[in-house]
Amino acid sequence: MACHCSDDKTCNCSSGKCESGKCEMKKDDSKPKPCCVCLDQKQARDECLLIHGESSGKCQDLISQYKVCMKGFGFSI
Repeated sequence: MACHCSDDKTCNCSSGKCESGKCEMKKDDSKPKPCCVCLDQKQARDECLLIHGESSGKCQDLISQYKVCMKGFGFSI
């Protein structure tokens, strides 16, 4: 499913970023698409996981922050 962004651009859901750089909800959507929210938390989490790996335990705070952010938008991870 494609995300909907301003200027008729779509999100690159693999990177979580819009081609135009700004995501918006469609008028008929009740909430934004998952790839369009919590981008800063997702980037920090992903960078930590790439550097340290999930098994190191060093990224748990960042993972938790991302989950809390997503929950705030109504997503359950």
